[in-house]
Amino acid sequence: MRGIRDLLYALSPEKRLLIIGSAFVDVIIHVPRLPNSGEDVEGSSRQQVVGGCAFNAADAVAKLGLPFETLIPVGEGMIADRVRESFRMRGMTLREYPDLGDNGWCLSFVEPDGERTFVSMSGIEKCFRPEWLDPVEIEHQELLYLSGYQADRRNEDFIAALLARKSPAAPLLFDPGPAADGIPGEMMNAILASNTILKLNAGEALKLGGAETPALSAARISRVTLNPVIVTEGAAGALVVRGEAVTRVTGFPTRVADTIGSGDAHAGGTLAGLMSGFTLEEAVLLGNAVASWVTGQEGAATAPDLGALRALHGAR
Repeated sequence: MRGIRDLLYALSPEKRLLIIGSAFVDVIIHVPRLPNSGEDVEGSSRQQVVGGCAFNAADAVAKLGLPFETLIPVGEGMIADRVRESFRMRGMTLREYPDLGDNGWCLSFVEPDGERTFVSMSGIEKCFRPEWLDPVEIEHQELLYLSGYQADRRNEDFIAALLARKSPAAPLLFDPGPAADGIPGEMMNAILASNTILKLNAGEALKLGGAETPALSAARISRVTLNPVIVTEGAAGALVVRGEAVTRVTGFPTRVADTIGSGDAHAGGTLAGLMSGFTLEEAVLLGNAVASWVTGQEGAATAPDLGALRALHGAR
């Protein structure tokens, strides 16, 4: 496997990538701890930034200088206006649906260790329509990303159309995230049966796999899906699990500012590697490097550009 310095000079688009998911506004508040029911805890450092799993992943790919397509809806309203401007700043394709209301927003509480807790207010991201797939030529996409927040019962017809129309040869990187518990079982099974690489953190792996360790849980899942499972473990790096085979991919320790968007940035880095023809382990190593940078920043959509990553890792 190549090291991170070599990989940072090997990025070159070989596959057509489509990123599917949402963009909304994060209201970020730092708290000393989460309040108990009925309690008042004073917060600080309030920020309002455009985020969302798919937007954060797309931000990482864009800053690495690679082309891609998005299916991230923009509605009509005050929050949609903020989202629209962020898309334009990054040169990302706007897909506007003004008849379905505003984009959603999220209240994000960040504790001193960087852990985050969300309260989400849904918007247009729960209104996906099957016909939205037509302009992106879904049958010709060679690599796809789907956020777990879109695997929602309200998007059932869209998810069914996506899985039916995507090329069976096109890998789908699926990150269920905190939404995993709310995904209908039949929908989850259909997603996992669609040439899907599942990306989880250690806690999610334990919950979904039900074994004693994240590695054993991922192995249990991989034996069912017959596809790799990625398990991120923060500064310790990540595991790539294929059945019984477990490969640890080194991490990049950093000072933790907060973990908002870190998992999404990891997905973006991994996607950038996969679309450049990297092995899965190499792609995950790139994901580790991007996520490490984001963990050291406050807020969402804080991925580094390629020059900053090369400077940090001493690339020639």
